[in-house]
Amino acid sequence: MIARLVWVGGAALLMTTAAHVGHAQPAPTPDYSIDRFYSLPSLIGTEPRGMTWSPDGRTLAFLWNDEGMPFLDVFVARVVPGQPLRPQRVTRLPRPEVPRNPGPSYSEQRTAIAAELDEGIRSISWHPDSRRLLYVHQGGLWFVTPGEAPVRLVTPPGAVQRPTFDPLGARVAFLRDGDLWVADLRGDTLGAPQRLTTLARSGVGVEDFTWAPDGRTLAVVETDRTPIRTRLIPDYLPDETIATPVRRALPGEPSEHRRLGLVALTGGPPRWLELGGEPTDIVFTYAFSPRSESLLIDKSDVFVKDRRLLVADVATGRTRLLVREQEANNVSAEWRAAWAPDGRSVYFTSDRAHDCHVWQVDAAGTAEGGAPRAITSGPWAVFGFTVTPRGLIVVANEGRAEERHLYRVPLRGGAPVRLSTRPGTHTPVVSPNGQLAAVLFSSDTVPPDLFVTDLAVARPGAASEKRLTTSPRPEFAAYTWPAPRYVTFTSRADGATVHGRLLLPPNYTPSRRWPVVVGSIYSNTVRNQWGGRNAHPLWGFDRVLLEKGYVVFALDVAGSSGHGTAFRRRIRLDYGGIDVEDIHSGVEWLVAQGIADASRVGIWGSSYGGLLTSMSLFTKPGVYRAGIAAAPATNVLHALTGEQRVMDTPQQRPAEYARASSSTKAAGLKDALMLVHGMRDVVVLYRDSVWLLQYLMQMGRDVELVTLPDAPHGWDLGPRYQTRYAFQRMLDFFDRHLAPNGAPAR
Repeated sequence: MIARLVWVGGAALLMTTAAHVGHAQPAPTPDYSIDRFYSLPSLIGTEPRGMTWSPDGRTLAFLWNDEGMPFLDVFVARVVPGQPLRPQRVTRLPRPEVPRNPGPSYSEQRTAIAAELDEGIRSISWHPDSRRLLYVHQGGLWFVTPGEAPVRLVTPPGAVQRPTFDPLGARVAFLRDGDLWVADLRGDTLGAPQRLTTLARSGVGVEDFTWAPDGRTLAVVETDRTPIRTRLIPDYLPDETIATPVRRALPGEPSEHRRLGLVALTGGPPRWLELGGEPTDIVFTYAFSPRSESLLIDKSDVFVKDRRLLVADVATGRTRLLVREQEANNVSAEWRAAWAPDGRSVYFTSDRAHDCHVWQVDAAGTAEGGAPRAITSGPWAVFGFTVTPRGLIVVANEGRAEERHLYRVPLRGGAPVRLSTRPGTHTPVVSPNGQLAAVLFSSDTVPPDLFVTDLAVARPGAASEKRLTTSPRPEFAAYTWPAPRYVTFTSRADGATVHGRLLLPPNYTPSRRWPVVVGSIYSNTVRNQWGGRNAHPLWGFDRVLLEKGYVVFALDVAGSSGHGTAFRRRIRLDYGGIDVEDIHSGVEWLVAQGIADASRVGIWGSSYGGLLTSMSLFTKPGVYRAGIAAAPATNVLHALTGEQRVMDTPQQRPAEYARASSSTKAAGLKDALMLVHGMRDVVVLYRDSVWLLQYLMQMGRDVELVTLPDAPHGWDLGPRYQTRYAFQRMLDFFDRHLAPNGAPAR
């Protein structure tokens, strides 16, 4: 097969042509089916992960599988000016075979599933010499130099997590059994690991750590989950039914405690920092200054209403406050903080103005320059930034709400210069010297792949970017992927501008009205990236819907990012209220545009999207003919404590919690409802769907339940047999009730 890149509308598509002796073979007919889209090898390939630059900024390491399978190996690519960029495989670990047609016995099926779920190497990190790499596989710690055989450094028992070299490369620190361990590195061998902390006990342990640049001190975060109540989750798959104890807090109940401490490499107990606030506070960032004398901490209460940016003196442990932001209506925490290259100031993101932007504050906390000043501003949003000696590399959506582009901004502020050119979503990992970025790119028609962008070019453009990986399988080129239209409309509730992502079927004509599936409904779904809301593998399900003649519509409900602080805060105390009105407004817009057949509108979503789906059906009968609520959060009293960001606690807001729980409105159901839920879900309790099913059965309503006995909350993210089963049941449900090829059956 001969592969080539074709540029269509500014996006690179992988096209293949077959070369044969004699005569060309006809291209295979594309299989637009759930079975093909969710089988191995993956049609869209395997997304590169774990990108990390060598300390000298010349070589990129990443995890990938170039055959479209889930098992990940280590690859590297050395960037040499004027030379082609090619991935080099570093490891080729033994991998379990995933049989195409496993045997029919239960044990054979489970063995095949285990092979599919083996993702190989989980993490990689560079030695400071920029030649050698650490990786973790099956709980063990390995050392590898490209071109040489891997060497095992640490053997289980006790799975190794987060192995990291000290800045001088003389030691390796890692987490094991809830504690921090350190071992001396001698050439390519590791000395006996020494336990640096003795904090681990049931429910308590070190969650995270980082080295100081001088290699003398480490900062550690300890998490204590013992205040959390233990609940029992039934499991019906073993020979005897069991109840698995799980620590799971509900809103208003005690959540985990965290504390931040400093550990000397010479030993001794951690020196715990006094940061103020409550033990349940969340630490978003902690980072040593370039000269190791200070530790930056970005933290807030669990309600994200009281944020504090602090600096701790490493020698004394004393802390001082740099910035405090108190906002009773805040509902999100898309926060980041980082030191300036000289350590004299701190950059942080805040939505204190129109939207989330970068601000700078003097790290000394003095009156001169002590007040934060804006580094970026305008009617757009920043979603992340990296500080480099050459300036800030910012990810933002200036100009198009659905885009995520790279920009360079001077360290002292100024007009941003856009570095990326192709429409889509660009997610960078910037090299230490700020010259290069490994960019994971995808768009509506291009699956995720890895590119390397030269950030130092004077005039950004195609010459500054090189493609590194090509993940889709050759047959991908035979498929068509309709690009969506990005639209706006007015919310019927308060007149706010709402953004939508509209996909039309390949045979669409404006001379007729079409059945519509609204979903997957959630916040932050309107993105120019592969699959839209790519936290779930919706790309295949959506494409099958389009092929069958459905219009597919997603929208950013209240609470979504990138449309201004005021739009995001509309959701405050109003789950299942203003967001449901936004969705209804989208349906009205589709009907007014002559696109939707008002008698054939379906809706679906998962988790919070399941709340939105069920609430839409319960409170707006007749607007939707059918809906699918997957892992639906129908009882907000049983949500995670993180939902307190929007809702406060039930003790503070009992009426609001009752109003936001769709189960309290279930008697209003007049249309068809399907529930999809995994029995091992500890995020949204399966019990809530069973209760809702029983109640609706008693009321004589049209409801059905698809149970996934082995599925957790991410019911479509596990083994592909489960994804295929659930998506096919959902597709059949919409076909029965919305009849894409004819009038709906009454």
